[in-house]
Amino acid sequence: MRIVRYGTAAWRRYREGLPRTSTPRPATERAVASILRAVRRDGDAALVRLSARFDGVRLRAGELRVPAERIRALARRADPALVASLKAMAARIEAYHRRQRDRGFRLRLRDGSRLEEQVRALDSVGLYVPGGAGAYPSSVLMSAIPARVAGVPRLQAATPPRTLESSPGLAAALVLVGLEGAVFRVGGAQAVAAFAFGTATVPAVSKIVGPGNAFVAAAKRQVRGMVEIDQEAGPSEVVVLADDSADAMWVAADLLAQAEHGSGDETAVLVTPSEALAAEVRRAMAAGLGSVSNAAAARRALGRNGAVVLVRGLDEGIAAVNELAPEHAQLMTRRAAELAPRIVAGAVFVGEWTPVAVGDYGIGPNHVLPTGGAARRSSPLSVRDFQRRQSVVRMTPAGLRRAAPGMVRVATAEGFLGHAQSLRLRLDG
Repeated sequence: MRIVRYGTAAWRRYREGLPRTSTPRPATERAVASILRAVRRDGDAALVRLSARFDGVRLRAGELRVPAERIRALARRADPALVASLKAMAARIEAYHRRQRDRGFRLRLRDGSRLEEQVRALDSVGLYVPGGAGAYPSSVLMSAIPARVAGVPRLQAATPPRTLESSPGLAAALVLVGLEGAVFRVGGAQAVAAFAFGTATVPAVSKIVGPGNAFVAAAKRQVRGMVEIDQEAGPSEVVVLADDSADAMWVAADLLAQAEHGSGDETAVLVTPSEALAAEVRRAMAAGLGSVSNAAAARRALGRNGAVVLVRGLDEGIAAVNELAPEHAQLMTRRAAELAPRIVAGAVFVGEWTPVAVGDYGIGPNHVLPTGGAARRSSPLSVRDFQRRQSVVRMTPAGLRRAAPGMVRVATAEGFLGHAQSLRLRLDG
């Protein structure tokens, strides 16, 4: 991990070189556009053809939907202790997300007119569940539970053809959220296309959520507008703000935990005013690197995006964290709770007993978070992402007579004479 001082040219170069919002690659975009066209044109036949081409699995159209009993049978293979942990995790996630439910409001004016905001669940959502190294039961819970709490009546999932057989824990998670009857053996950009356009077997949806590779991300970008999508996920990020009260081994472990995701593009940063702590953390990370998963990729990530940022004090440290606006910010300082409200991040973890891993594994808040500096303007996945809002206006004659003259003046000033006439007719009647 490099060492840079905050506010220097080296700091600015480091900050500007970090992964930010995804930059579309022309070759990927073209390949994905071809896949989308094929699925839109040929439906199930394209899904069968593309599964054979990309996944090496030959299916018939009737095999695209996985029978519910097959999902349940695969779920029964999962370690019972893992299933119990997933159940406890699901309960905590649901309890937290139930607090996010919003039923809208009504406002009655003195003239009797009524204004209302109505909150409605989306009618359908497609959850993309990646396969291979990215088959994470925890992410199924994090995406499906808020949708269920929001009241989405139709929720369905797509995952590459081989995923469930190799990941019984994933099947168990799908059963826990009640999705065993709505799972499709379709992966990659073709799954996104099926959700967006619909086929004879796969119903179209209103929104697509869930992580995926570059092809999945490109497909979601290209269908946006026809359907809604969630935010584009980038490599995992953690910034730890620590002073000399922090335990160097704990800091090192928390940085390594986020570096092990496996893409080789993760960001792990220590921001500290203590050069002694910085040196200890670097030694502890070097010693612990071999013990994490995906050690080679973690080493690559730390070489590319890892850093120790030296600051003159915690105020300057907060400024450094907020310039990065990371996915995860962790505070291991004296009076950490007092600093937390000043932090800009997707999620903030306060104190030495609160590693980011408790958020990753379901203490309650969602672990689907904005990355690439998007925390400045975006929020974690929530119940609100599965709802829409509409206004309802009911005017009384007295209310319209009171409000319309001013509206006529504004409409006329803006050059919309038809709007003005629509109001005048009722005033003159």
